[in-house]
Amino acid sequence: MAKIPHEALHHLFREDPGLFTQTVRRILDETFPKIKEVAEIIVDTTSIDAVERYIDTALRVTTDEGEEILVIEPQTEPPSPQKIRAWAWYLAFLENKYQLPASLLILTAKEPTARACRGELSLGPARRPVMRLLPYVIGPDNMPLITDAAEAAEDVPFSVLALLTQRLNPGVEQAMRPLMDALDTLDTDTARYYAEFVEGGLGESCQREVWKQIMKTMTYGYVSELKQEFREEGREEGRQEGHLETAVKTLLAVLAARDLDATDADRDRIRSCTDHERLLVWTVRAATASSTAEVFGD
Repeated sequence: MAKIPHEALHHLFREDPGLFTQTVRRILDETFPKIKEVAEIIVDTTSIDAVERYIDTALRVTTDEGEEILVIEPQTEPPSPQKIRAWAWYLAFLENKYQLPASLLILTAKEPTARACRGELSLGPARRPVMRLLPYVIGPDNMPLITDAAEAAEDVPFSVLALLTQRLNPGVEQAMRPLMDALDTLDTDTARYYAEFVEGGLGESCQREVWKQIMKTMTYGYVSELKQEFREEGREEGRQEGHLETAVKTLLAVLAARDLDATDADRDRIRSCTDHERLLVWTVRAATASSTAEVFGD
């Protein structure tokens, strides 16, 4: 299961290889043959000089036009010369190893990065480049924000990809409930999988919290187990808060018992601390310290 946005963007293509064809045709209006068979390529393109280069996702596919290789690479920032050389390395390595043509799909949630990846990606002197890269590029500027449940249900994997590509869009919340409605058209296990996938793909962001809050209000079957997980998370957070509260009270009690003169600033510092281990260290020090300065290590 993908747990971070970077991984989620390319991981989807392993689960549904046909997504590559659908995305390229629908978003880029490019002709790409239908994929009939697929196998993931697990390959480390480490060179003899120990410069490590790993490919995010590489698929060996059989299409109506024969075999080829698909490389899917998420990209956060505009590509540096080093990154362009790495992409060239991936493609040349795979073509040479498997003697098959390779295509590169770049995915990004940032418009400036998408525009940069569609620009001049070349190797060699500017006066006469020796190689040019022509990747497919998908970003928030050409990926639709799907806000209609019926449209989302027509192709759920694509709708998941669309939401994750648009995750930095301030209006992405408009696409969340329609996607949740679309998930209800799938079997329970598959719907639950995609719901968890989206949560992980949104990363540690406010959008992820919005997704979780909306999920808590849903009554669909696939949400029931997720709600249980949310309740467990809430209980665990409550337990952690309870432990912190106990640790704070214990430390303050030790300070009072030893007549250590804690100022209002000291008490505020203790009450605002959310690190249980640090509170424990301060409590141990308080048992023998002669001042609060020694307790805090100041």
